[in-house]
Amino acid sequence: MERSRGTPDPASDFGSLFEFLPIGAYRSAPDGMHLSANPALVRLNGCRSEAEHIRLASAAGSRWYFQEGRRKAFLDQLAREGRVVGFESAVRRLGDGETIWVREHAHLVRGPEGTPLYYEGTVEEITERVREREALQRSEQRLQQLVDLVPGVVYRLAIEPDGRRHYTYVSDHLREVYGIEPAELLADGSLLARMRHPDDASRIESHTSRAIAGETPLNYEVHVRLRDGTEKWIQVVSAAAPSEGDRRVRVGVLFDVTERRRAQDLLRAQADLWMRALDATGDGVWDWRVQEGREFLSHQGRALYGYGEGELGDTPEALDTLTHPDDVAQMLRDREAHFSGRASRYVNEHRIRCKDGSWKWILSRGVVIERDAQGRPTRMIGTHSDISAARQAESLRAERDRAAAADQAKSQFLSRVSHELRTPLNAILGFGQLLQLDPGGMGPSQQAWVAQVLSSGRHLLALMDDILDLSSAQTGQLTVQTESVPLHPVLQEAWTMLAPAAQAQGVTLRDGLADSPDCVVRADRKRLKQVVSNLVSNAIKYNVPGGWVRVTVTGTPEGCALDVADSGPGLSEAQRQRLFNPFDRLGAERGPVQGTGLGLALTRQLVEAMGGRIELTSPPGQGACFRVTLPRG
Repeated sequence: MERSRGTPDPASDFGSLFEFLPIGAYRSAPDGMHLSANPALVRLNGCRSEAEHIRLASAAGSRWYFQEGRRKAFLDQLAREGRVVGFESAVRRLGDGETIWVREHAHLVRGPEGTPLYYEGTVEEITERVREREALQRSEQRLQQLVDLVPGVVYRLAIEPDGRRHYTYVSDHLREVYGIEPAELLADGSLLARMRHPDDASRIESHTSRAIAGETPLNYEVHVRLRDGTEKWIQVVSAAAPSEGDRRVRVGVLFDVTERRRAQDLLRAQADLWMRALDATGDGVWDWRVQEGREFLSHQGRALYGYGEGELGDTPEALDTLTHPDDVAQMLRDREAHFSGRASRYVNEHRIRCKDGSWKWILSRGVVIERDAQGRPTRMIGTHSDISAARQAESLRAERDRAAAADQAKSQFLSRVSHELRTPLNAILGFGQLLQLDPGGMGPSQQAWVAQVLSSGRHLLALMDDILDLSSAQTGQLTVQTESVPLHPVLQEAWTMLAPAAQAQGVTLRDGLADSPDCVVRADRKRLKQVVSNLVSNAIKYNVPGGWVRVTVTGTPEGCALDVADSGPGLSEAQRQRLFNPFDRLGAERGPVQGTGLGLALTRQLVEAMGGRIELTSPPGQGACFRVTLPRG
């Protein structure tokens, strides 16, 4: 088919170059209608043929560009300048809509009269390059954030073979530390060297030249004088980096350590006064000249371990060899942590063997006050404090806590066991009572056995009740509901309940209530009766044949006092010390009187839970008198 004038034939214009170009190429009419596309562009847009590509591209129009208005910007620049170079955009692939990045180059072709005929151009996918560029930008941003956080001047220095130095990077902290702009240092590599104090200039130059030649690390402090006359101390830390051809490269950081140096100078000036003052407190003072291998211990420090003048060498090994072997490793780790700057102070607790062979716990504290040009410590001072008593107290506290935990665990165990035993025990008592009510064919012996089972069961049940009450009291779970309780009725009930036991024991109950005031106390009536019953029962059981028990009430400024006195054998001082310990029967377990050793322990817990107190008066051989004091109701 013959083409109309002014409509070029793409095949004749592009030829084989158009077909085999490795990047996309196209020709479009001024209105945006695509006329042709080479195979590379068809593949880039995920199309199966040039016809499909032309159809989709013409239909997509401005929607090919991901960013709104991007196509208009492209066409405006093309109309204005006649060409577009390096136009980068995010676009939607025609075939599948996937977003990719492309770079476009295009130029406008005009007819003889200047009328736009068509434009043609190339499209190259640069998605991977864009991603790499964005990743590099993010990495550079993160690196800059880290550099900004460093409290010093971060730099990169290149050294020419002839010794000339060029800073290729310097952080903005240069303004704060040196008072100069980064651009000045980038332009003049010797600017910082000229600021060195004359006293330090030659020494530092020689030192840095050797490190550069040997590519060894540097860590030193230099005295500098700024443009305004201010003097500062700068710590320089640097290391060799990979060379660039015949140029050596170093990277490092510059820290302003002026305040630290001033503090060190002040510390040195006051060292003698400080050591004498600490000696007066009883602490030992030491002064370690690290690189000289000498350590001076004050007079009080020697006396701390029982040594006199001249009895310990003036070396660090003199004390290190006396350190307990189990403590040496941690002591060395703590020391190295301070030497390396990871810890601001040296603090360690360890044991030292004294002259008499005993061991003392020592708190050793110190600080490096001088370092050499490489940053290594040259002088360190500190103290030794005797903390043996504190360590012993700490050990006792730990033992106390363990004992308390064991006691708590015991109480919880007893409580659980008591709860578990009550169910089968009640069943035993129930069946025993059924056998007793309906003896059937049992003889006298079998009936006696049933009575013994019931007696033992009731004793065990009472024991369970006491254990539960004591466990609840010790764990703070004992329920006490206080109210105003007249004392005489409660005493009469207990008195009446225990009268048969007193008669069986041959003990006379002397009623002293008739002559006592009827006080009203603040108490739990049930628990109060339990307290009185325990005290009167004990007075009966541990009495002498033909003895007596007397109960009286007395008013006191604090409230009401209940006295339960007996004519028993009394208690020794040792027995009185153990009187309220659970399960401790004070030797009575070897006698004929049955008991559990819980009654008095529970009684004291109940009295204290009701806001009262219990006291004992018992001269040996003259009986005992328990006094329970409760607040008035």
